[in-house]
Amino acid sequence: MTSREAQVMNPQPHAAQTQEAPHTDADVVVVGGGPSGLALAGELARSGVRVVLLERRMSGVQSRAGTILPRVLELFDSRGLAERFFARAREIRDNPFVPVHIWAGMKPVHWRNLDTRFPHRLILPQSTTEEILTEDCEAVGVEMVRGATVAGLVQDEDGVTLDVDMEDGPARRVTARWVVGCDGGRSAVRKAVGIDFVGRDETFTGIIVDIAMVAPWPEVRKVTDNDRGWVNAYPFARGDDPVLRFNIVHVDSRLAAKNEPVTTEEVRRDLTEILEMDLEFDDLLWASRYTDAMRLADRFREGRVFLVGDSTRIHYPASGVGMNFCLQDAFNLGWKLAAVVKGQARPELLDTYEAERRPVVEALLESVNAQCAVQFDFSVGGIAYKRFFERELMPLPDVNRRLALDLNGLAVDYPTPAGSHRLAGRRVHDVELQTEQGTTRIGELLRGMDFLLLDLTGDDPYRDSKHGAAPVQVVSGVPTLCPDELRGVGSLLVRPDGYVAWAEDGPGDPARADAAIDQWLEVVR
Repeated sequence: MTSREAQVMNPQPHAAQTQEAPHTDADVVVVGGGPSGLALAGELARSGVRVVLLERRMSGVQSRAGTILPRVLELFDSRGLAERFFARAREIRDNPFVPVHIWAGMKPVHWRNLDTRFPHRLILPQSTTEEILTEDCEAVGVEMVRGATVAGLVQDEDGVTLDVDMEDGPARRVTARWVVGCDGGRSAVRKAVGIDFVGRDETFTGIIVDIAMVAPWPEVRKVTDNDRGWVNAYPFARGDDPVLRFNIVHVDSRLAAKNEPVTTEEVRRDLTEILEMDLEFDDLLWASRYTDAMRLADRFREGRVFLVGDSTRIHYPASGVGMNFCLQDAFNLGWKLAAVVKGQARPELLDTYEAERRPVVEALLESVNAQCAVQFDFSVGGIAYKRFFERELMPLPDVNRRLALDLNGLAVDYPTPAGSHRLAGRRVHDVELQTEQGTTRIGELLRGMDFLLLDLTGDDPYRDSKHGAAPVQVVSGVPTLCPDELRGVGSLLVRPDGYVAWAEDGPGDPARADAAIDQWLEVVR
């Protein structure tokens, strides 16, 4: 950990700021109404922050992303949203809980190795994810503005002013204390504040295509490769209008330019040669090309402007996990920005967003490079290696678990000061607790979006702790089925995004717990 990160994690307490913020149209303007922008806006508004969301599109998007992984399901559950996603996924498949996944096109990665309440993923179109998150934003009071394109941005020490072109009316000027760009790889916000986007151009293209048909094979997901290429196929809609989604990288088609139209004849040839079977279908419902271009923003913040999700990076959609990492960005920044806006935390807390998320994103890009190198080597040697890895190495429990962590963005722990407890910076297990009020679990307790000061001994040493207006909920109980990593742990301080801020073995000590809370929040006792 750098000295700067240590300072961020251990900021010096000082008196709460009393200076009233200047009037603005919003506390926070979120630019971009994709999954990460919607999730962030919902997090902020649920905490009582005034939020305006600007979205260029007037209607939904054709779905590129189609997978929600266990870690994001945990986050949705911690806000009471998971069941909405399950219900919509059941419209595609009676049992929507898929227990396995792919890595570098190989399978299976077993979610049961992840130690999670949700040992499965969902196949769900991105458009449906956006619909659910939009409904949530509307319910918690986000002001949604569609047809809005950012044309200019200036900021000073007090706030940010956005010039916005409107598709259905005159241009607007919007002011805010903070701005978050969630506006994708071509981010207007990133360009406006002069953040460089560093990396490389594409070396090949793939095809994503939706075809109206029922799968002619029994498995839910069909993954096939040979010396002609690779195909991944799975259902995207069912009922009266069944749809199969195909991802294709073909040895010839991958040489096409990204803007070259995808034809029915090309898709038919690619699928026949890779699947080695003839599929009966008519025209394509939708098709697009994607590339392996890779870029990373040289910083995630400029003054009062932050970048989240795809505005910070672009990459090949290896294993279909990209949206899941973007959503985790949103959950990381959301509670922090809300706490600072509301005067519950010092502004230095916001520096932890990049300190925590950049290493995760860098690890993601490294994984994508590794997966592409293995997955798209269609040589005799490359195919032999994949068969060996899939047959001999993937079944090993330690290997399979490591791949599951990698896919969920959990292989990198958040940085913590030297001498921190072994659990600090790690995602917390969603354990059940027996309390005086009955049985509860951490995932349910997090729905209040407070820090959780948990006594796991049942002795309630924090019953008299005072935290003023700071968002801290104190709970005393005993784990019903204690996981190995919590054995001997007497106290946990859990952040609103489900990561351990502080932990201690043995009986609880109120003074040390208070000191841990003071590192994160502005507490007046």
